[in-house]
Amino acid sequence: MWCAACGWVVEHALRRERGIVSAEVLFTSDLLKVTYCPQLVPPATVPDRVRSLGYRAVEFGAERETDRREWQDMVLRLGIAGGLWMNVMLFSLVIYASYWESIAGWAHRAVPFILMALTLPVVLYSAWPIHRIAWYGLKTGHLRMEALISTGVLAAFTYSAAQAFLEGQHYYFDTACAIVTLVLTGKALERNAKDRSARAIAMLHRLLPKKARLRIDGQERFVAIEALEPGTVILVKPGERIPADGLVVEGQSAADESVVTGESDPCAKAPGDTVICGSLNTAGVLEIRVTRCGADSTLAQIVASVQSALASKSPLECLVDRVSRLFIPAVLGLAALTVVVCLGRGHTGTEAMLRGIAVLVIACPCALGIATPLATTAAIGAASRQGIIIRDVRVLETFRKVDLLLLDKTGTVTEGDFRVRHAELEHLDWVASLESYSEHPLAHAVKRYASEQGVALLDACGIEIKAGQGLLGDVAGHCVAVGNRKLMAEVGSALSAELEARAAAWEAEGLTVAFAVVDGACCGVLAFGDRPRAEAAAVIAELRERGVRVVLLSGDARATTERIAKAVGVDDFLGEVSPSEKAEAVKRFQGEGKVVAMVGDGINDAPALAAADLGIAMGSGADLAMHAAPVVLMRDSLTRITRVFRLATFTLRVLKQNLFWAFFYNTVGISLAMTGVLNPILAAGAMVLSSLSVIGNSMRLGREQG
Repeated sequence: MWCAACGWVVEHALRRERGIVSAEVLFTSDLLKVTYCPQLVPPATVPDRVRSLGYRAVEFGAERETDRREWQDMVLRLGIAGGLWMNVMLFSLVIYASYWESIAGWAHRAVPFILMALTLPVVLYSAWPIHRIAWYGLKTGHLRMEALISTGVLAAFTYSAAQAFLEGQHYYFDTACAIVTLVLTGKALERNAKDRSARAIAMLHRLLPKKARLRIDGQERFVAIEALEPGTVILVKPGERIPADGLVVEGQSAADESVVTGESDPCAKAPGDTVICGSLNTAGVLEIRVTRCGADSTLAQIVASVQSALASKSPLECLVDRVSRLFIPAVLGLAALTVVVCLGRGHTGTEAMLRGIAVLVIACPCALGIATPLATTAAIGAASRQGIIIRDVRVLETFRKVDLLLLDKTGTVTEGDFRVRHAELEHLDWVASLESYSEHPLAHAVKRYASEQGVALLDACGIEIKAGQGLLGDVAGHCVAVGNRKLMAEVGSALSAELEARAAAWEAEGLTVAFAVVDGACCGVLAFGDRPRAEAAAVIAELRERGVRVVLLSGDARATTERIAKAVGVDDFLGEVSPSEKAEAVKRFQGEGKVVAMVGDGINDAPALAAADLGIAMGSGADLAMHAAPVVLMRDSLTRITRVFRLATFTLRVLKQNLFWAFFYNTVGISLAMTGVLNPILAAGAMVLSSLSVIGNSMRLGREQG
């Protein structure tokens, strides 16, 4: 594709086909994604329809050889155009000399035909892709950028050829060659820039493992990733990439998880630790029990998320696309008006034609078409290298509007590494047995405490999890409940004044308190200690400097939440809020006219993440939370929040700069071309310069933010 308008043409044509549900074109990586009904549309219909528009489509994954051939073809056409242009310029010196002194008659007659012969391969071969797409556009009723270039080249060549036969004085074969050469040069540069922007995505694809090593009956053999199932035990040796998400069952090593988290420091791995698909095993041999594999693995989901983000379009990009579609007909009208006005003012036909051609060439909307997609592609690639996954490119514009950030407390502002600090409890074995059926951080702390006390766990049944309150179940024939005051009130268990006083004192120290009930009677209380992340205060301070108000949300007691809020310096806090109340708080702030961002990491944060204008999930959190948020921070660090704010701000600045320069070049260039200041050769050069400025500015995102 030659510009973003090409993508719109393909989308528009395919969507009109019966049986095609949707068609999305990603200009920056030449990707077409089609959803269709196979009972109505044979698979061959899509590439056939694309071919009728003047393009070629191949199945995803088989495009590498096609890309190589197309690149070689472009380089060959560019080389022929450039070489012949130099020769045309050399022979044109004879014509230019004739303006000041007489030359031999045979030279005056022969040289124009030599120039025409040299220019003909440039116009018919080198410029053929331009003419072909312009022709298909006219056939389908779509005016494209190629129509402007093709019209200018053919007009210059046809006029000069007619002058050769009529033995005229003015020839513009060099102009035709220059336009083709400079346009192909610009396209080659754009192609290279697009390849660099998509390199981060290609790298992720290459890192997706294709095989896994199994040890069966003492022998090792490889199987395809598709053959793996959860529960399979695989073997990973030093220097190999881990082919699936899983748990280490045997061995000790260190894993480089930079492909996912953006951090190059290896993480120690021992039995019981989780490992991520695509990470590099750097030291010992690991035996890993697969938990997620294939398309469900973390790396595969990251690749799918990034591709989805690249396929989405921001409101700004949609606006530019609409402007581009109206731009070409408007330019054709301006070129025709220029010719008419010049003739009306007494200019020669040659001067009028040259001004019209210059308008067509300078107005080529290449820079306008690549201004937004190239920048957003570079931004998403830079974010993925930093361990920040952006699922929808539209959120980049949302970041600058955010004026309120809601932070979940446990596991987000705090480390989430709870430990039992105080325990006044009977029946620890029953309580720990019930908590073993929960994935909540407090449950893990109880299980760890029970293990340290040498307590054996029992089976439980009838498990009922009360989101934001606790859980209930039957253990050893007894009804056991563990949770906060709301759960105690629900199960009808009264708390003694002494227990309430002790719990209040612990909460004032910033500890989280949970009560335990057996058969309706309170049997004790547990106090859990957690601490704020080391970077929390600095991150919140930077957000406040950006004008973002920060509010802390927690299901913990108000006193505990207040203690953490003061420690990290947030503007306000809300304690004892359930998951549904978190979502209600988001909607309440939105009702006040706030643009709300929510940061969380647990299942109970998912409703609030989905309700917020901008959801940001911590990658260490639950899958549901990650799927509810359009931005995922794959590293367990709050610094990624300010980093993604900075990236979004920088991306929007680059986008605005790109659009300014694209419109600036077109506005000034068209004005100069209409007044005759720019001839067609200078116009073609200015067109390339405008594309180069946009490409260079967009690449700053990769260099400065990568």
